[in-house]
Amino acid sequence: MKGMDFKGYVNASHNERTDSASTTRTWPMKSQHIATITPLRASIIVFDAVIASTPIMFIALALIAARLDGKVVSDYGHKLEQTLLLSPTIFPIMFAALMSRCFKHVGLFMAERGTTLGRLDQLAGCQSLFSAIERQMALRSWSVIGFLLTMVWFLSPLGGQSALRLLETETKAQRTVGTYQYLSPLASQDSFLMGASSINSGRSTFTSLFLTALLSSTKYQNTSMDLWGNVKMPLYSSITNSTSGEKQHVPSPSQANITYASLIGIPVIDVPTTGLSSYNIRARQWDVTCSSNKEMSWNATNFGNLTTTWKLNSTSTSCDNYPCELSLKSVDSSQNFTVAECGVSYGYYEAGISCDGSLCFASSMQKLDLISDGYTQAYDDFTRSNIRRGIMTSLPRVDNFGVADAGARGSTYMERWMIDPIDFIGARYDNVDLWKLSTADMAQRLTILFNTFFQSTYATTALGGSLPTNLTSLADASPFLTFNTTTAHVTNTSTLVYATRWKWFSTLLFASIVLQIAAYAGLVLKYMTLAPDIIGYASSLTLTNPYTPGPTGGTTLNGLERSKLLSDMPVRIGDVRPGDRVGVVAFARADLGLVAGLRRGRVYA
Repeated sequence: MKGMDFKGYVNASHNERTDSASTTRTWPMKSQHIATITPLRASIIVFDAVIASTPIMFIALALIAARLDGKVVSDYGHKLEQTLLLSPTIFPIMFAALMSRCFKHVGLFMAERGTTLGRLDQLAGCQSLFSAIERQMALRSWSVIGFLLTMVWFLSPLGGQSALRLLETETKAQRTVGTYQYLSPLASQDSFLMGASSINSGRSTFTSLFLTALLSSTKYQNTSMDLWGNVKMPLYSSITNSTSGEKQHVPSPSQANITYASLIGIPVIDVPTTGLSSYNIRARQWDVTCSSNKEMSWNATNFGNLTTTWKLNSTSTSCDNYPCELSLKSVDSSQNFTVAECGVSYGYYEAGISCDGSLCFASSMQKLDLISDGYTQAYDDFTRSNIRRGIMTSLPRVDNFGVADAGARGSTYMERWMIDPIDFIGARYDNVDLWKLSTADMAQRLTILFNTFFQSTYATTALGGSLPTNLTSLADASPFLTFNTTTAHVTNTSTLVYATRWKWFSTLLFASIVLQIAAYAGLVLKYMTLAPDIIGYASSLTLTNPYTPGPTGGTTLNGLERSKLLSDMPVRIGDVRPGDRVGVVAFARADLGLVAGLRRGRVYA
């Protein structure tokens, strides 16, 4: 050993591995300061600071996920979900790297200032959950610190799994306020019933619409919407006897049979096909009440010419106030006549409409002042005279207008519908006995016919729903169409939104904050500690070891620097006193012939 030139050994070994003199590593033979700041060390500090800041990424992910709670699913959220899928892999890796560095530098810091070997070994060896538990058991050190070190490592899998479960999607009711358009009640001012000439010009239109609604009534009479998808208004008198303006509740169609004022509904535009919505619409409707209904002879009825099988008459040509007098006369099966004495009124109502998607129904009704919202007294006078008279003369002749001998065909569809709304379709060639109806049934069914026929005479192009985007242009068109705006409260139940799982959010945030504190603590302690980092390196076993002789100096080298310079030194753990009766196990150089192999039968000190 005396003739060994260790510097020559190191340099010779290195020169065998490289051809460049510029990269030759030399042993530090001169004394030097420790922990000096050099450009290389400064760059390492910056790199370490960046690495120590990586837990901020997981804190940011947790906070972003918290902000997405309750928000509608979006591409931004989808990208966040894809990022979170990587967290169970990335988080444990970063946790192991940063937490083990922290424990290592805490141990080195304590070693510089003085600590116990057991505590140092516990900190330096705490590199994973398993090693933390192993050190606890091997050292028999059941302390609070040891328990906390073990618990800290449980945060590694918890943090990764919590990130994976942090964000989910769920269906949530989203409430918004929308605007719908519905047919204005003032559209009736352009009815075909305004005069004889307009009745004749519109006869083919209102005849087809009215009979279509009537003949399909076996399916749509008790539904909340007509066959074109327009929402129907209940008959106000059927849900209450009150004449006040208080709002009246309308039972759900699934809970009770609702009597609707007409077989034709009110067109409403922009109703979505999904979600729940509620809004109000206004409309005017006729209401017939009857005081008597009986059978009378031909002579007693003054029926006149048999141009139709039933007639609607009035004892006076004018009506100054509601209800206006109305007399129904109908040929019965015995060639006598049904005579019902009734009165007809006109009212203005507001209905609260509830929709489930595009399926809508009236949920409440309220009576309003008739003369309001642009409907003047002058036009009401016109309605009581011309419009009412037009309905009375045209309704009984809808399906037999121009027929030479109307009586030979038997009762009309309207009469057959009044006696039996379920079974009335087809050629029968007989007459029905309307006098058998109660006054309430007579009034109610005549009301439905009155309103259905009236609605078939105006705004006919709006019933099918095929309307232009610019509804205001229809106000100047023929037929005259105007639409009112109503505010709708919409609840969309099919909206997918993000839901942050707060227990997993708390777990991830806590684990990330603990990791961040540990990372910065390890960073600060690393550069506060003057002692070189020699803990945990095999090369540190050569430091002042008599069995691994080397040059003096080099005590400022850290473990990696020493390993780099001594990387070609052959070493062995063996018996350094093979000739003695009791052997000694040590870490020694293997190229000097000073160490022998270990044997099972040999005794060692």
